[in-house]
Amino acid sequence: MKKFVTAVLLLSFLISMLPSVSLAAVVTPKLYLNGIQLQTKAEPKLIGQSTFVPIRTVTEGLGFDVTWQSPHVTIFNGETNMRLTIGSKKAIVNEAEVSLDAPAINTNDTTLVPLRFVSEQFGLDVNWDKQTKSVYLNEKQSEVLPPVTETGPDGDGSSGESPAPDGNGTGSNPENGGETPTGDTATLSSISYDGLGSIRLDYTGQAGQVKTEVLHNPERVVVDVPNMKFDTNFSPGFLSSASNSTKLGEMLTDGHASLLKVRFSLYSQETSTIRVVMDLNAPTAFNIVEEEGALRIDMLEPTGPITVPDPGTVIPPIPVEKGVYKVVIDAGHGDHDPGAISVSKRKEKDFNLAIALKVQALLLKESKLKPYLTRVDDTFIPLDDRVKFANDLKADLFISIHANSYKPETNGTETYYNRDNSRALADIMHKHLVKGTGLVDRKVRKASFKVIKYTTMPAVLLEAGYLSSKKDEPVLFNETTQNRIAAEIVAGIKEYLKIQ
Repeated sequence: MKKFVTAVLLLSFLISMLPSVSLAAVVTPKLYLNGIQLQTKAEPKLIGQSTFVPIRTVTEGLGFDVTWQSPHVTIFNGETNMRLTIGSKKAIVNEAEVSLDAPAINTNDTTLVPLRFVSEQFGLDVNWDKQTKSVYLNEKQSEVLPPVTETGPDGDGSSGESPAPDGNGTGSNPENGGETPTGDTATLSSISYDGLGSIRLDYTGQAGQVKTEVLHNPERVVVDVPNMKFDTNFSPGFLSSASNSTKLGEMLTDGHASLLKVRFSLYSQETSTIRVVMDLNAPTAFNIVEEEGALRIDMLEPTGPITVPDPGTVIPPIPVEKGVYKVVIDAGHGDHDPGAISVSKRKEKDFNLAIALKVQALLLKESKLKPYLTRVDDTFIPLDDRVKFANDLKADLFISIHANSYKPETNGTETYYNRDNSRALADIMHKHLVKGTGLVDRKVRKASFKVIKYTTMPAVLLEAGYLSSKKDEPVLFNETTQNRIAAEIVAGIKEYLKIQ
């Protein structure tokens, strides 16, 4: 109820346009997303105290999923669903009716929507520069913990990091001021690496406040988690040379520009602190993301020059991945949620499921791939449940299948990703998807769809084509094309996972 009331107040306060406003009051503002000016054929308009933006800018510039079926405009990002009606002062936000001071408008065959309310409802910070008549939109990012550099005993700005306890067995961290509570209240069951730059710690119980340090000469990121112990069946286990008190372990890594190795240990028995060290060949930005029952360390792009190893250095071989990869195939929509409606009144949910089942059939023939479908029939699965299904499974990949809808003249194939560690998968899958559909290439895009934002493995959302297009619709519902799309999706999965 609080969220609904807040939405009403925001909408009433932020969107104001008097019916008597004349064309003389219309001002054209500049529109920026994450510091980059958005270019649109139809310009945004400042009417009264509110900025209205062309719907095309919302769908292409901001990466939202927009369905336009006159007189309704539905905007969806995988989490928030908003339906506006041209000329109506009523909107539907996540099934709740909201009263508007002014409706979305249509001028010169261009649909304009109230920018501030739409953007803030979809998780964007909105700032207005009165002097330059500019609107600045910024995506809210996961918090990047600031580096902590302490002058330590080595005199090089390092705190003398070691993956094992210090000489007195306490392993005290200069950042915590000696106030870290003692006793283990969390149990670490596994540490895993996704092959792209994300290290995941799965645990049960309540861990202490995470501490971080950035060390130099050599470059390292150190993450300490107090109040945590290793599970007796901890995976991947420890080095055979490690003592029972230190529990030293390490993982060699591949697939990231600067991450060389991940080391871990029971750093302090006194405070039950587990330490994880990322060995790097260059200064590197990182995110710490705390999830329910897991801590994810995302190593981002290098921020400094990469150090080339000495020619005489012997680099251990990267172990070949063994076992079977778990791939989640997500057929979007279902049951009472039909998705987009095509020009011949076919439903997106049926297309999505048809492709998912064809992909499943092909994956079942692969010895190193095991498919898991979020739905296998015309049922409705909430977005949170789709995310939980993939995360609980600890899947290796997540592929969500969709088809798009917009204006009749818009057509083509798009692929969406959210997290940086999904970009490589998106590029590969998009290449194969375009080959499968044979439609216009509308490129790889970044968006905040819930199923690709909150899943913890590399994840993409495929928009095969536009059901609102007379060019795309017959192609997408063609049996031969569907078989080719399914085959290319599987080919993309195999290429990304390097499976022959």
